[in-house]
Amino acid sequence: MDIRFYHTGYCTHPECMVERGGSLRKAAFPAMTAHITHQGGNLLFDTGYAPRFFEACRRFPEKFYALTTPVTLSQPTIRERLGDATHDINQIFLSHLHADHIAGLKDFPDAEIILSRAAYDFVYRTDKPESLTNRIIEVKQGFLRELLPQDLPQRARFIEDMPEVRLDEAFYPFEQGYRISADLIAVALPGHAAGQYGLIAGEFFLIADAVWRFATISHNRRPNPLTGLIAQNRTAVQATIDRLQHLHRRNREIILVPSHCEPTLRRLGMEGLD
Repeated sequence: MDIRFYHTGYCTHPECMVERGGSLRKAAFPAMTAHITHQGGNLLFDTGYAPRFFEACRRFPEKFYALTTPVTLSQPTIRERLGDATHDINQIFLSHLHADHIAGLKDFPDAEIILSRAAYDFVYRTDKPESLTNRIIEVKQGFLRELLPQDLPQRARFIEDMPEVRLDEAFYPFEQGYRISADLIAVALPGHAAGQYGLIAGEFFLIADAVWRFATISHNRRPNPLTGLIAQNRTAVQATIDRLQHLHRRNREIILVPSHCEPTLRRLGMEGLD
């Protein structure tokens, strides 16, 4: 198995929102995507940012998303980075459907899309997706509908339909997951967004937005309570953090990888960081 981490751009937000006790200064949060070459082929873990993000935010209320978390596309998109290898990507694993994780999805029209049924159901829960009320709800949940391909229903494969497996004791207190392939296992990380899942790939546990910074796990620097206003389930956010802290205390051999933690991604050699 080979895993490569890529930087696709970043957003900025006051540090004190993601770490209690942090400063008021704006901090950068890179959007990570991982290219995993494994027994089942070539898989992308999320797609990160792409110029379509700005197209999706050109009007209100969607524009509010871009104003509250200003985005800079300082790096090539994942499609540009992969070049001809783009055509080798046969699967895309979506940890959840926030815009910074799906903006490049339309660049891979032939890939199977792996996501949770809960995330899918959030997309298709209404027969009036263009209503102003629904658009406001979706922006509050960090979702921009325009970023999804129209043929998502035909390409979707649900995590929950895959074989359920019991995790090795090394991952306790996480006990159950779903086998994506012989060497990849999806694990539920509830709270941040509808149907959020992480992915175990060898010694790596990609934990998406269960935390924004690893210090939340290692030093209990939890997010500002105000972030609970945009979480799908604020109680579940805290419970997931508790479990990740427990795992880290028990087993330092497992490499926990939040999607936006620059120090962690820098240590892992993410391409595109200065």
